[in-house]
Amino acid sequence: MVDTGNAIAIAALAATAPRHLRRQTVELVVTYQVMVDYIDRLNERVCGGQVLRSLQVGLALSSAVAKPPSPIDIDPLGDDGGYLGALVAACRERLWSLPSAEAIQQQARKAAARCSQALAYTHTAAKDGILVEVRRWAAAQKAPGGYSWWELAAGGTSNIAVTALLAAASDPKTTSADAAKVATAYWPHICVLSTMLDSLVDYERDAVSGEFSFVSHYASAAAARDGLIRATQLSLAAVRFLRHSHTHTMIVCGVAGYYAASAAHRSLATDISPSLLATLGPTALPIILTLRAKHQIRASRETSSGLAEHDRPPYSEA
Repeated sequence: MVDTGNAIAIAALAATAPRHLRRQTVELVVTYQVMVDYIDRLNERVCGGQVLRSLQVGLALSSAVAKPPSPIDIDPLGDDGGYLGALVAACRERLWSLPSAEAIQQQARKAAARCSQALAYTHTAAKDGILVEVRRWAAAQKAPGGYSWWELAAGGTSNIAVTALLAAASDPKTTSADAAKVATAYWPHICVLSTMLDSLVDYERDAVSGEFSFVSHYASAAAARDGLIRATQLSLAAVRFLRHSHTHTMIVCGVAGYYAASAAHRSLATDISPSLLATLGPTALPIILTLRAKHQIRASRETSSGLAEHDRPPYSEA
């Protein structure tokens, strides 16, 4: 049901937590990620492209950071045995026992609401093929950086800004001003980067399956390269003056490095990866080498299992 890879990756944010709170922080950010993946599946399989139903389900993302004993008023669109409600309660329990939960709450709720809205609108657009509503939502964000509507829509679906704020709650020195800085650094820049790179790696598969693709909205492969390089540069610049800036820089490198290392042979991602890695600089090299080795091992296992690679389609100029 959920993507364990996402949960494992998001746990890296707990590196900003004090050692004695690290386990609790890992449990918090991983539980939140599991909930996001679950809601993503509900939007795909249950809501059927109905934006109001998707928005209703997405309320769980904001509810998970509300202070107890706020009521858990969510509807999973059917009896799921209380699973969604339990995820919300588990997030609250862990968040509000952290020392700076109050300091990050406002920014976390804002980021959670944005994520739930973007998921609802993009799933609806993917289902019915009509882009008017998602484009209107993206235009209303008024985010800095000069991003296109599809980049903002992609970034909106990322919950990495929320989980970065949840991790910041573990630091007793985090203030509301610190939380605002984290929120500004992650949205839109790192949010855009993470989801656009995910779309890049899936480009060939989406072209074959007909799935909705953010990357396909670029006018050309060169435009896609320029857009992703720009998002990488802005992400690196955005975290430079944060508390724990080194850790946040490593998170940016890890996000970009993960997708660069997982690029399939003869894919658009393979074409763009060298420029991306050059933008990250030598700091990212150990991460890239480790992730590349991991992906090579996995690819070798998949090949031995008889899993075939899709042929590469021409780049869409649409």
